[in-house]
Amino acid sequence: MEIADFRGELRRNELLGRHTSYRIGGPAELFAVPADQKDLAKLLSVVRSKGMPCLVLGGGTNLLVRDGGFRGVVICLERIAEIEIAGEYRSVGGIYTLVRAEAGAPLRRLLAYTLTAGLAGLEFATGIPGSVGGAVCMNAGTSAGETGDVVKTITMLSPEGEMIKKGGDEMEFRYRRSLVPQGHVVVEAQFALRRDEKAKVRERARKLMESRKQNQPWGFPCAGSVFKNPNDRSAGMLIEAAGLKGRKVGKAQISEKHANFIVNLGGAKAADVIALMDIARDAVLDMHGIRLEPEIKVVGED
Repeated sequence: MEIADFRGELRRNELLGRHTSYRIGGPAELFAVPADQKDLAKLLSVVRSKGMPCLVLGGGTNLLVRDGGFRGVVICLERIAEIEIAGEYRSVGGIYTLVRAEAGAPLRRLLAYTLTAGLAGLEFATGIPGSVGGAVCMNAGTSAGETGDVVKTITMLSPEGEMIKKGGDEMEFRYRRSLVPQGHVVVEAQFALRRDEKAKVRERARKLMESRKQNQPWGFPCAGSVFKNPNDRSAGMLIEAAGLKGRKVGKAQISEKHANFIVNLGGAKAADVIALMDIARDAVLDMHGIRLEPEIKVVGED
C-alpha cells in the first residue's frame, strides 16, 4: 500500500503480541505508525478508500488479539503523544488548568505530568494502563473516579477526514463507554484539572496505587478487568463465588488475587484466555442467572 508523503512507519506481519499488555496476539497484515495527526489523516483516507479493515491501537490494553492475528491495517498511535498546558481559568472550587493530551500518550505519563504540576483530578488513573484515546473511548476509571469526570473537550477525526471538536458534556459518558461515533478516531482530549498542593495530590495517588497492588494481580501480563460489573454487582465476586479463582487453561489463569483478571503466566495463547472467559461466563450464568458482558475487546482471527 502506497501513501503519498507518509512520514511514519509501515511494517508487514508485525506480531501484535509486542504491542498489547497481554503480550498475546498474532501478526498484523500491515502495521502503521503515523508520525502525527496529519499523517494519521492521510493514512485513514487511503485505508478507507481501499475498504480495508482497520484497528486503531493505543496502549494495547483492554484488548485481546486472537492467535491468527489481524487481517487488515493496525494503526498504532504511539508517536501521536504530545502533552502540554493549553490554558487556565477560574471556576467554582478554584483555579483549573487545561491539559491537552494526544490520543497515543500513555495514561501513566499524563498522570505523572499532572502530579509534577500539582494538578488534581486524575489520581483515580493511578495504575491504570493504556492510552489517553482508549481511556476516553471506554471512560476508563475506578470507584475513585472516571475519565469523563475531567474531560473538557475531545477532538476526533471523522471518516470523511474532518476534525471534530466536542465538549465533554456532549460525549454521554457512561460506565465504560462514551459516545464516540462509529468510524471516528479520537486524536486528542483536554482535561480540566484543579490546582492543588503537590504533596496532597501525590499522596492521594500513592494510596490508590497501594490499594491496587493489594487487590489486583501485579507482575503478570493482563488486559485489566475482563468483564464489566453488572448492575452494581462485582464481576470478580461473582466469578469467585463460582469457585473459579486460580482456574487455568494452558498458560492463562483466572487470577488468584482478583477473579475478574485473567493473567498470562508466560506463553499463553488467545485461545486460552477465551476459553477461561467462556468458563467464567457460563458458570456465573448458571449460578447467578447473570450474563457477564466483556470489558475487553477481542479482535482478529483464530
